[in-house]
Parts: sequence; C-alpha cells; structure tokens
Amino acid sequence: MCISPLIQTINSIAASAAANTTIDPGDTNVELVFGIMLFTVTGIVFIVAALFAGSLIRPKLPHPEKASTYECGEPAIGESWVQFDLRFYIVALFFIVFDVEIAMLWPWAVVFRQFRDAGNGSLALFGMLFFLVPILVGFLYEWRFGYLDWVRSDEGQKEPEWKTAPAAVSESLS
Repeated sequence: MCISPLIQTINSIAASAAANTTIDPGDTNVELVFGIMLFTVTGIVFIVAALFAGSLIRPKLPHPEKASTYECGEPAIGESWVQFDLRFYIVALFFIVFDVEIAMLWPWAVVFRQFRDAGNGSLALFGMLFFLVPILVGFLYEWRFGYLDWVRSDEGQKEPEWKTAPAAVSESLS
C-alpha cells in the first residue's frame, strides 16, 4: 500500500522533532494547562483593567451629536430599518469562502511535489479533491440558479403577500 512511506516520513519527522526538544521530568500536562489558563486569565485581567482605568480617566462630555449614528463620518439619513440588498452579502460570502479555499490550497500546493516524489501523489490529490469538490458543487449550484447574477430577473418570482392582500386587511392594518 502507498500509505506506509507516508507513515514512515511522519514518524521520522516526529522523531527528529522529539530529539531536538528537551522535556524536564517535572513537566506534565497539568502544568501545561495551568500555564495556558494563567496566561488567559492574565490577558483578560489586563483588558478589563485597561477598560476600567479608561472609564475613570477619560472626560465625560455627553452631547447629542456624539450619540447619533453615522457611517464612515456621514450623518445618517432616513431610518435604519432599510432592506439590505442580498447581492452584497452573497459577493462577500463568496469572497470569504474562496479566499479561505486559496489559503488552504497554498500549503497543499507547496508540499504536493514532495508527496508526488515519494509516490503518494494520488493520495495527496484525492485529499485535496475531498476538500475542493463540495465547494465546487456549491459554486455550481449558485451559478445554475442565478444567485451569482448581479441583475436577476423577477420572472417566476412569487408576488409578495402584502401586495396581494385584500383591501379590508390592508385597511385594518393602517
């Protein structure tokens, strides 16, 4: 089977890493967990202390303009309850998904030649396909049903219920 050279390579890397480290007899997992917990608690204490000290030191000058909402320095116009165009969300979501995919693909591409030279190229390729195929299927689904089109037609779309409501219902709501 072609997995045994991979296991031998991993074992040799682990053995060389273990030879380069020194472990004191007193080190245990409990001490490691205690150190991590101490580091975390110390970080939280520093953050809370800095926020508390800032609340005591900074001047308190309330003003209605400070309490108003703004976006990038621009005053807010209209209500904040506006419908957000989902196209922006879909574009951002696809950017994040494919950006993470590239971030995961880069290390694989760097070591693929080593796997291929060791005779494990097909194993590495199938491992990456296991990661890529679900993302590709999702992308093709979005493309097929037009979710990637910036301007979508409303053909076949259902009319909103509030537009088709009887006059008596709409009058009772107002």
